[in-house]
Amino acid sequence: MQKTNQATLPQPRDPFQTLFSRLFGDGLPEFYGATETASAPRTNISETDAAYELTFELPGLEEKDIHVNMQDHMLTVTAERKDQRESAGKRWHRVEHRYGQFARTISLPNDAAGSGIEAVYKQGVLAITVPKVLESRPTKIAVKTA
Repeated sequence: MQKTNQATLPQPRDPFQTLFSRLFGDGLPEFYGATETASAPRTNISETDAAYELTFELPGLEEKDIHVNMQDHMLTVTAERKDQRESAGKRWHRVEHRYGQFARTISLPNDAAGSGIEAVYKQGVLAITVPKVLESRPTKIAVKTA
């Protein structure tokens, strides 16, 4: 049987699906300027009136293996999971656990404070709270006559 090459016609784009994807898709990390690689931990980002709250999935790590830095509104989380599998006398058929370096950098908005940041690691989840800078409000100054 002879194989035929059929040209695939482009599918018409559904404007409602495109709009839905823009509104409810995975646009939040891009809004915050997140960079992700294959070894980046999964991240949730939320916001309250007082702070930005970020959680990172980092199962199986120890606190000492996790590092958090903030510079110029760039929050960077790095971690390393060492491969400590016993190989003597074993033939591995499947290895799906991730080992090595993990990193994620997220650019936060200008109202993110550079101090007062809290990071708590519990049950494989790193929760980081970045307070917001209090808004600068105009001060009314009374004008007096001399």
